Amino acid sequence: MQGFVIGDRNMVTGFKLVGVEGTEVGSPDEAKQALSKTLARSDLAIIIISEEFSTQIREEIDKTRQERVTPLILEVPGRFGATGEIRMSDLVTKTLGIRI
Repeated sequence: MQGFVIGDRNMVTGFKLVGVEGTEVGSPDEAKQALSKTLARSDLAIIIISEEFSTQIREEIDKTRQERVTPLILEVPGRFGATGEIRMSDLVTKTLGIRI
């Protein structure tokens, strides 16, 4: 099992330097297409996506988290820093329907 990164050029290049392959995207539509294509792979354990794009394709990410156990989708701040904050309790409530 391996990881995959979806983000801007700098992010993808940085991860490639440590051996993680990825796709460079420049718009929410490209990020959505890259996520869809990446989810079709069975060899991935984790997908790392820049918050710059994850916040704009939130619906697709949440749906994937509700329907699938793997791969783990990890959102990380891009070069401009964090764009938003998602509390773990909110994620559990959305995903499992359990309020903690």
